[in-house]
Amino acid sequence: MKPKLFITFLLFCSSATKGAFENKGLRYILFALLLFCTSALHAQITLDFPKLSGNEVWLYTFSGNKVDSLSVVLDVKGKATVVLPQEDYRGFAYLYIHEKGGGEFIMAEKSLKITCPEEQFHTGMLKFPESAENEFLHEIFQQKAYLLERQEWLKEGAEKSSGLPVLRSHGLETNRFEDLYDQMLEVNEQDFKQLEDAVKNSSLYAARFFELISYMQRLYNAVQTLDNEQIQRVIEEMQYKTDIPALYHAGTLWSDVHEFYPGLFYGSNSDSVQEAYANSILTTMQRLEEPVLTAFLSSALTVCERTNRPKAQEILLTQFIMRYPTLPVSDTKVQRMLGALSLNKGAQIPDIIGLTNPITQPAILIFFSSDCDHCRDEIDDLIEHYEEFVSKGYRIISIASDTRENNYKHYAVTFPWATADRLCDFKGTAGMNFKNFGIVGTPMIFVVDEKGVILKKCTKMKNLI
Repeated sequence: MKPKLFITFLLFCSSATKGAFENKGLRYILFALLLFCTSALHAQITLDFPKLSGNEVWLYTFSGNKVDSLSVVLDVKGKATVVLPQEDYRGFAYLYIHEKGGGEFIMAEKSLKITCPEEQFHTGMLKFPESAENEFLHEIFQQKAYLLERQEWLKEGAEKSSGLPVLRSHGLETNRFEDLYDQMLEVNEQDFKQLEDAVKNSSLYAARFFELISYMQRLYNAVQTLDNEQIQRVIEEMQYKTDIPALYHAGTLWSDVHEFYPGLFYGSNSDSVQEAYANSILTTMQRLEEPVLTAFLSSALTVCERTNRPKAQEILLTQFIMRYPTLPVSDTKVQRMLGALSLNKGAQIPDIIGLTNPITQPAILIFFSSDCDHCRDEIDDLIEHYEEFVSKGYRIISIASDTRENNYKHYAVTFPWATADRLCDFKGTAGMNFKNFGIVGTPMIFVVDEKGVILKKCTKMKNLI
């Protein structure tokens, strides 16, 4: 019987035969069975840090941009057991003990033991007895490092030994160093191929994680070199090959890939560049399922906000609605952006919570955070051109997502516009104005007429000056 069905069966028995379970012993047995079956669905981590008894251990797992954490205190022997809340988690994880150390590992097995005999530690010092995942990851990284080092050694040797006479080595005769060098280089390439095959043929999550790191390296190189052929290969790899579900649980690799990927679509953020980026994201999404689908979209939309690509954002949102009209959206960022999609040129803005005087003249609304460097740049531009905007009849209204009152007040006191038009409810992006306007990234600027109808929406003051 499957675990979930077995649990249902036990619950049914406990309710249908309540009188038969009055005996305490039977109730304890039932409870133990329920606990066993529930934990069997989740991964269990056993910790053994003999020199760190009494310390609190934090464990972090990752789902897209979301980070889940749990903690446990080591007993007097430095031991503890943790059951992950997620079912069947296969991904990257991180362990941390305050002032003692931290380390990454792969959590993709039903049970995992992590040990370290030292008081201070780092990733390389953690041991994972009988963990095929972490042993494989360690071996392939070690092998790749060795092959890269040997490759550099061969390259350096070729440069230093150019023009040397006859060389005899390991039973090989050659009249020129280049002949032996070619043979050694071929051996190294074969070893690289064997490594790639071992990773490709492995079903372990560690193999997928290694492939994702390799993809990130190719992505970074393509963005740096801007070689068109290389860029096209990396784009096609993203659209059709990259294991996005594995990337979803790959920690910071998720955000790193999303951060660098737009760099493949370079130019002046023209409509054609933004369309190309959006279409590539949509092509990739075609092979994804929930919850990875909307998480992938959410990260792409966030990047659009940060890199000032409103056209790409609009395409992604409208196409998402057309392709998935009935799909329930749990991601809060996507929910907000879908709501904000209607807040474009010609739309009526929602009521601004906390605004004492209604809008009766053209106005510039700026959503920002005091801790955001880009926001401060736009606020500086707004202050610099404040008199110019006032002379044209504009009213300035600022809406902050700050949560620390002292920080906000220290910054907002420098604003030249009316104190009543400097709004902040200290609820962050969870505040009603940010929700009603669908604001996810800051800064965001709206220009409205005297009736609150949107004339323009942008992220840069230079588009208004």
